[in-house]
Amino acid sequence: MAARHFINDGTTLVQDALQGLALTHPSLIYDPENKSIINSRHDGNAKVTLISGGGAGHEPSFAGLVGDGLLSAAVSGSVFASPSVHQIQNTIASAGGSAGTLLIIMNYTGDVLHFHLAAEKARLAGHEMAVLVVGDDVSVGRRKSGKVGRRGLAGTVLVEKILGAVAQQEDATLKKVYQLGEEVVANLATVGAALDHVHLVGKPATDLTVRTDQVEVGMGIHNEPGCYVLKPQPHINVLVDQMLDQLLDQEDEDRAYVRFNDAEELVLMVNNLGGISNLEFSAMTKVVVGRLGKRSLHPRRVYAGAYMTSLDGKGFSITLLKASKAMIQALDAPASTPGWTAHQHLETSPVARKLFAVEEQAERLDPGSSRLKVDNISLSAAISRACHKIVAAEEEIDRFDSLVGDGDCGSTLARTARAILGELEKGGCVHPDGDVVGTVEAIAKVVEDNMDGTSGALYAIFLNAVGASLRNGAVGLQKERLVGAADWSEACVAGLDTLQRATPARVGDRTLMDALEPFIRALQAGESTDTALIAAQAGRDRTQGMRASLGRAVYVPEQGWSEVPDPGAAGLVVLLKGLLLA
Repeated sequence: MAARHFINDGTTLVQDALQGLALTHPSLIYDPENKSIINSRHDGNAKVTLISGGGAGHEPSFAGLVGDGLLSAAVSGSVFASPSVHQIQNTIASAGGSAGTLLIIMNYTGDVLHFHLAAEKARLAGHEMAVLVVGDDVSVGRRKSGKVGRRGLAGTVLVEKILGAVAQQEDATLKKVYQLGEEVVANLATVGAALDHVHLVGKPATDLTVRTDQVEVGMGIHNEPGCYVLKPQPHINVLVDQMLDQLLDQEDEDRAYVRFNDAEELVLMVNNLGGISNLEFSAMTKVVVGRLGKRSLHPRRVYAGAYMTSLDGKGFSITLLKASKAMIQALDAPASTPGWTAHQHLETSPVARKLFAVEEQAERLDPGSSRLKVDNISLSAAISRACHKIVAAEEEIDRFDSLVGDGDCGSTLARTARAILGELEKGGCVHPDGDVVGTVEAIAKVVEDNMDGTSGALYAIFLNAVGASLRNGAVGLQKERLVGAADWSEACVAGLDTLQRATPARVGDRTLMDALEPFIRALQAGESTDTALIAAQAGRDRTQGMRASLGRAVYVPEQGWSEVPDPGAAGLVVLLKGLLLA
């Protein structure tokens, strides 16, 4: 990861973060002396106390999981370093009570030694104590992990959630909670992967923080190297399949810790190590669920989010839990903590079912063919040519947009062009009987489905209006005829009029209208398509140096306006050239 942070002094970073957590969640108490967070509503004499902790850098674990229905308290060390025995012991004294205290920790040497010693000291002070060590990693394997056992990873969060719910039950005892915890741990398996290593605040960067075109499989949560490297970086499907092999392959004696094919219930957690965008992470979750489905495994519950991070690690982990119905009920139980996203298992609502029915009905509606026809061979060639030109210009238009917008105008246009090409290959877009209205409407539908943002709205409005104008013009025709230049001109004028009712953008505003309106006005005046194209190009060129009055370009430095033309206008000219110039 990049070695850049807004806070570059790590001296008080952990303390400040814990205090910030308490400031935004009034039910949480921050103990600065012991770097711990305690649930103010927990009564250790009435309910079993659950305390977790370890090094910082894994947020929301562990402090962010303190709250009703989950942890009673959490104690933090420095980044990736265990808290001291003194901190842990004092937190037990503050949060614990006569109902007993369970320490839930991950299997790392420092944590194991410090928490066990603190538990012994607490016993001497009169506390009933138990320590549950979570090890769920499968990537290291039995041979390499030896006596140390499996590392603790994101599966720890599922253990804490289940035990947190059970600890709220009236008949819960320390022994019962501990025994259930052992059962959950025995049925957990996790594997992680990351693109690179993380940079610690206030520390010099190392060559491990910048790695390109590779993935490390078996990454832990403390910046330790993975078990093996995949280079070049494989497709996400290939990566996920390899990770699932480690979790599920019963022939792998080194890693087959849990047999999932006879699971009563299956729980999946896809965990973000901290540096993957929500957009990409949701897509990755979909891939994981899909690849499990290929193996006839269908999770009853799916949790996805940043539960156990490694600072801003560009990586993720997959956890599977072979669950019982009682575990599912515990996972579904309410919890009020900053870091646990409640999961509700809901049936599809009547409203949703009604929406699906409306969508299906809309897809079946067909107003019928018009009598305006077009030469399908010529039109298909023109559309294909235009799409290929857009794809070829993708990088250049994105470069323009990176200076005056969000950098994706070319990608947006090219994605739609590829979708249209795909439909053409399948025999779509171009109406089979040469109906020009059906063709325009089919292309408009592809645009609506694939072109995002303002560009998508503008193109879709224009194309639908063009289609409506052509359909209206065909009303009353007694026989079929080929669409002519006058029909196209009239339809384009109607499209422009409709577009201008929907947007305030006009010539001079540095938008695609600077190219579109001159093109259409030239056609309206009876000029040739060559002359109209020259007018569009001139309009595009005038946008370079033009002050923006609409869109994101308004907010960029004025220098950007002078360096490139408007990306939307540039993309439109590429499209028109492809359509008109054979």
